[in-house]
Amino acid sequence: MWQSSEQQARRALAYAAAALFCGLFAWIYEHFSHDVWSYPMVFAFAYPLAGGLMPVLAMKGPARPAVACLWRAGLAALTVGSLFRGALEIFGTGHPLTAVYVLLGVGLCAAAAAVQLWPGKRSISV
Repeated sequence: MWQSSEQQARRALAYAAAALFCGLFAWIYEHFSHDVWSYPMVFAFAYPLAGGLMPVLAMKGPARPAVACLWRAGLAALTVGSLFRGALEIFGTGHPLTAVYVLLGVGLCAAAAAVQLWPGKRSISV
């Protein structure tokens, strides 16, 4: 399934909007936290930007639906986990279970890469 330029532009716009939302969310959250900030909160925009927008703009080949779903789920887990961890750090606490977001996000992105690189079954028409 080849991506049309319209689909590619829509996906690029969605990832750019997600990155902008994360940046604005971090800025507003830290503004009302009395200048207390956290690296995971500040750099949460990087996941949709580097993991979403850049690959969409560079993609020229076929995209499998399973790969797209796994990749988006992985990026979502990484982004939400980063925002959540940042909020906890700004609050002055933390929890070891926030590592689940990182493990889940990396695992889903690795699964997407494995599915993309795995040779697919060729359908035989009878």
